[in-house]
Order: sequence, then structure tokens, then C-alpha cells
Amino acid sequence: MVTLGSVRPAYRAVGHRTAGPNSGQLRGRSGWWLVTGGSWLVVAALECRAMTQTAEPTAEELNPYNADVIECPYPMYERMREQGVYYLESADAWIVTRWEDVQFVLKRSDLFSNLPGLDPHAVPPEQAELARQTGALPASDPPEHTHYRRLAGPWLSKRGIESFEPNVYRVIDGLIDRFIDDGEVELASQFSTPLTVLVFVELMGILDEDIPRVTSWVNDTIELMGAGFGLVERERVGELLASGEEFRRYLLELAEGRRREPRDDMLTDLVTGPLKGFGGRTLHEQELQGMLVTLLMGGTETTLNMVDSGMWLLLEHPETMAQLRADQSLIENFVEEALRIESPVQQLSRRAVVDTEIGGVAVPAGARISVFYAAANRDPSHWDDPEAFDIHREEAKRHVGFGAGVHYCIGAPLARMEGRIAFERLLTRLENIRYSPGKNDFRHGPNHVIRGFRELWLEFDRA
Repeated sequence: MVTLGSVRPAYRAVGHRTAGPNSGQLRGRSGWWLVTGGSWLVVAALECRAMTQTAEPTAEELNPYNADVIECPYPMYERMREQGVYYLESADAWIVTRWEDVQFVLKRSDLFSNLPGLDPHAVPPEQAELARQTGALPASDPPEHTHYRRLAGPWLSKRGIESFEPNVYRVIDGLIDRFIDDGEVELASQFSTPLTVLVFVELMGILDEDIPRVTSWVNDTIELMGAGFGLVERERVGELLASGEEFRRYLLELAEGRRREPRDDMLTDLVTGPLKGFGGRTLHEQELQGMLVTLLMGGTETTLNMVDSGMWLLLEHPETMAQLRADQSLIENFVEEALRIESPVQQLSRRAVVDTEIGGVAVPAGARISVFYAAANRDPSHWDDPEAFDIHREEAKRHVGFGAGVHYCIGAPLARMEGRIAFERLLTRLENIRYSPGKNDFRHGPNHVIRGFRELWLEFDRA
């Protein structure tokens, strides 16, 4: 068994912008670039400094859950891929990073269960228990999982969202209208987050007056995921758990309203739709709240972080932004490349249901498997020049940013559409987009599962 024990991080993030002593660093527009393994790694106002490496790394040298890794995970992922599949004792999890191995785990639902699908570091015990009780999409396997997906599938399929496209344009232009005369915007809070929440609440038929509360609950749920990493104070964890309970009560009250007065929206279908194969029954309370929380979280986090990271990528590569302005048909593939190179979901988990092997390494039944999407999306055994940001990459859409297999993200078509339209309208209505001087520290958060900027301040001219 490959076992790795205790460590210090192999790379550390340093939040300053002065010249580093490392000859392998060059200044970028937003910070420093690190040359690693013959390729360029964008680090964004942070210095990723290679620390002394031993020929045989010890466990925590390959521990992706160290707090410093949040800011600069990619050098760590490179070393993890070199190691192959290994057991990380401090996380009680088997680490899987290579493209071929990640595909194997995600596509073999007969060998690897999504019950529970939560990373051991992602939530505290109290929240893990609540999630276990909830069931539904995030923590289920076929055949239950298949029937759950069928309830929401018609609304979120590529065909289903086509009729919703005018609504997305309206939401996006309405958000831009709010800040276009200011000449400045904090993209995450003023555009990306409200975009994803507004689109979702329209699909669900949630009242506009509830949007601020829903947005706050979403933010609290994401923050709670950092508790297991030691990124949230214990007192704050209690507040977040209370917020989560309030969120669940709200969703169940909303669902009860649809039972009394059905509407033409996705929420009504989730509440009243029969589960085929289960005697035609409807979702019970725990299943329903699990579905609603999952759809809301999945429908916001991937898109909002992709939009923020995508804009950062364009500012770091102005020639690419110019190409997109000149030919907006390139935006669709740009969205895919942004999802590949800056994966909003860095990792998720599975559990082995039988004794098996991953990449030639024996893994026992019951073992937790941490599957690193972001590492697979930069695996040189699969991608040509994986560290390069290339919007013309022909196979960009093959990334695993949305997972793979039966648990492939049900909201992927909607997320892609939101990303495409967001950049169409931003690049059409805003010119000379640039970083706001002195306002960005380019810090990421909130945890090791979700990757996105905490803030991204921009200045621009009205087109």
C-alpha cells in the first residue's frame, strides 16, 4: 500500500507583489508567473515558491488539504499526479489525480458509490450528518439517482433551456445596467453571484423579494464547506449551521406552497412529479430538500466562479480578449477552456463498494476516494501543453469540470449557456476592462473543494 504520512506544504503562497528571489519567476499583469516543469503557471499576485523536495515525498508533502494550497494548488497537483494513487492518512482518503484514474472512478458507479459523496474535510460532522439524512442527488446511486435526475432533467437539458435563453439575456443585461454608469464593478458580488441566483430563482419560480435571503443562504452554505479544513471559527460554524437549517425550512415551506397551488415551474415538478420505479410516489421531505439544496448550490457555484476566473484569464491574456471581441463565436470554446484550466469544482469524493484497484493500486472496500477534477484537467498524459490557456483547444469540452458518468452535472447545459451569454454581453457593453488599482489581492476561497476569487474589482469604459 502506498501510504503518505505527515508534512509541510511543497509550495507556499505569499501574498505580496515584490520581486521574488527565484530566477524562475516573471512578473505578470496581476502578479507573478512561475515557471514549473517547462511550462508557465499563472499565480495571480501570489508567489508560488518551490520548496525543497525529497526523492521520496512524505505524506503531508503531498497533502492537498493544507491551507496554503488554496491559493496555489497546481504545483501540488503536479507532484500528486507523479505519485499516482496513494493513501493520505491525515485525510483517511485515497487520492486520485491522473486523468485515466479519475475517469475510471467517475464512470464505474458499480465499483464506486456516491454514498456519501462528501469530502471528509469539506464539512463538519454535524453538517455531514444532515447531508447523510438528506439523501437525493448529491449522495445517491442508481437506481434512485436516475429517478431523481428525471424530475429536473427536462428543465435543465439542452433542449429544455433553449426557451429560457431570452430570460438569461434579460437577467444579464439588467445586472450590467446597474453598474455600467459607475465605471467600476466588483464582479463577484455585483454580477456573477446575482446572475446565477437570479437565473435559478426564475427557473424555480421563487419570488424576487426572497432573492437577498437566498443569496445569503447560498454564501453561508459554501462558507460552511471550509469548516472541515479549519478555515472557519467554531463559533461561526454554529451560526452557519443555524443558517442552513433556516434555509431548509424555507425551501420546504416553498415546496408546500407548490403542493397547494401548482405552477408551471421546476419546483412544482419536483414537488408533484412521480418517481418512476418507486410506485409513483413523490419525493419525501428529506429527498426534496436535498434536491433543492443541491440544484441551487450546483446552479450557482460553478457558473459564478467560472465567470470570475474567466474574466481574470482574459485580463491576463489581452490578446485572447481581443480575439473574443472580434469573433464572439469563439466564446463557447473559451468557456470550456476556462472550466478546464481553472476548474471551479476542484474535487469531490466517492467510496469504494468492493475491493478494487485504481491505477494498479489496491483499494479496499469502504475506502474513501478523493477525486481531483482540477488535477485531471491539467494532466499532460491527456492534454497537449496542459498549462497553456488556449481558447482554440479542440478537445477543451472533454474536461471533467462537470464530472463524468452517471453523476455528470445535470446543470451543465445551463452553466454553459450562462457563461457564454455573460461574456457576450460583458464584452459587447464594456470596453477597456482593467483591474481597479489597489483593490485586488486576488485571494481565492473559500475552501479546497470550490475555487474562485473572493473579490475581483474591475474598471471599464462604457462601449
